[in-house]
Amino acid sequence: MAVLLITQGPDAGREYSLDGDTTVLGRQPDCNICLLVKAVSRQHAQILKTPAGYQIEDLDSSNGTYLNGTRLTAHQRVAIGERDFVTIGPYTLSLRAMPTPASTEGNLIIREQVNAVGPPQSFYGQDPAQKLQTVLEISQHLSRTLDTDQLVDKLLDQLIRLFPQADRGMVLLGPPERLLVRGQRTRHKEDASAYPYSRSIVKKALEEGIGILSDDIRGDARFQASATITSLDIRSLLCVPLIGSDQKRLGVIQLDRSRTGRAFQMDDLQLLTTIGLHVAIVLDNAALHQEALREQRFHQELAVARDIQQGYLPADFGDFNKDGIEVFANVHPARQVSGDLYDLMEVSDNRLAFFLGDVSGKGMPAALYMVAVHALGRHIGASGDPPTQTLTRLNGALVADNPSGMFVTLAHGHYQRGTGEIVMASGGHPLPLIRRADGSVEPLQHKTGRLLGYDGGDLHLTDARLTLNPGDMLVFYTDGYTEAREPAKRQMFGLERLSKVVAGFTADMPLATCAAKAKTAIDQFTASSELQDDLTLLLLRRVPHKSQRA
Repeated sequence: MAVLLITQGPDAGREYSLDGDTTVLGRQPDCNICLLVKAVSRQHAQILKTPAGYQIEDLDSSNGTYLNGTRLTAHQRVAIGERDFVTIGPYTLSLRAMPTPASTEGNLIIREQVNAVGPPQSFYGQDPAQKLQTVLEISQHLSRTLDTDQLVDKLLDQLIRLFPQADRGMVLLGPPERLLVRGQRTRHKEDASAYPYSRSIVKKALEEGIGILSDDIRGDARFQASATITSLDIRSLLCVPLIGSDQKRLGVIQLDRSRTGRAFQMDDLQLLTTIGLHVAIVLDNAALHQEALREQRFHQELAVARDIQQGYLPADFGDFNKDGIEVFANVHPARQVSGDLYDLMEVSDNRLAFFLGDVSGKGMPAALYMVAVHALGRHIGASGDPPTQTLTRLNGALVADNPSGMFVTLAHGHYQRGTGEIVMASGGHPLPLIRRADGSVEPLQHKTGRLLGYDGGDLHLTDARLTLNPGDMLVFYTDGYTEAREPAKRQMFGLERLSKVVAGFTADMPLATCAAKAKTAIDQFTASSELQDDLTLLLLRRVPHKSQRA
């Protein structure tokens, strides 16, 4: 069996086992070897295992597959061996024999290692003042930035100056299973990114929490069959893990040397390990800072989303308050955005159309679905068709494009100006309360249909008809009012308490004041101004006669 090694380009040093008879390389996620670069075609090339050895075939890729610098003809299979190199986009890959158990990277010769969780005990033994000053200077430089990329750049600049024997330095960050090279430096003009690294060395440092000083393993005969080790072309290296709070592994720092001459010593390992402790603290702080910035941006975006969402809902009711009808509505979101909605619009024959709904769930998904319901309701409801027909068409539009599986309860109706007649239907939404001019309150007696948003057959919708006399009020609400719970969570506010609140409204009380009294009653019942669910009211009152105002 063999492996395919990335010797240059993104993810250099990574190996892929050629387990099957056919190994497809490409950008598509289901490829055996996924190379996520635009220069790579979805299915770029494949390697086939045959009795005579391995062959490579270009799969008619856009940018071509090159073997030893020569572009392959599409669908022509060519033999490939360990001395060949394949170029696909920015990647250079080589075939390597699978190392035998006796010569794996796990057998790495380590001359010295130190615990990387705390400062090495002997670190300050010799020249303590100079070593302490060196560490403090680096810490000062690093602590001036909370941007991870700038932090890595500054660190590598300092390390290349501090360790004159190092030819290259690199920093890998991320979870141990998804480490990424975040920065590289080389003392010479060649591209540092052309050098791979040993995953086994990095893994050992991270798992055991130790700083590693390795001897010249390139010259050790036992490692000649190890593809990654032989491709590293190094004589000496230091590898130190970065361990943050709660022993979280943040990444590693590695310094290596390819030239002959002075190799790394134990003092170097102790110094780099101590620096790594300070770097881990700064990285922790940088991560906290980035998290704070993300949270701040998130809340800013939520505030903008709330403003946009509120902009969809009518806020000026002056245009509707005419011909003997007063209307008012408001939404109190439990979070910054709401899944509740209401709407008002004029339709034909001097009728006022109204909607009130409650989307399943909370937060941004419910808010986005609420906007869709609002837009579709306004578009379909503009025809002025009977409420049952409008809700049926609206349900069909929601079902046609609802990958999230969300749903909405929705009440919709028309108020006939002049006569006070109301025709309405409910798709799973609580029926409104009727407050009569004499102060009595009763729920509308009618059957509700099922909620909207999924294809479940008949909606069971029927139109209810009633007439508001002068002084009568219709109170639509969402279940945030009736299902609000008191502090012990044993009792809900319920319809009876809400009816008592509505009974306390007077004929001359402004509708905005009525809505505020309902909200205050909920706050007092729950003993908190923090809402458990969105609260939405829609009030329609037929203007009372002058004699009814008291």
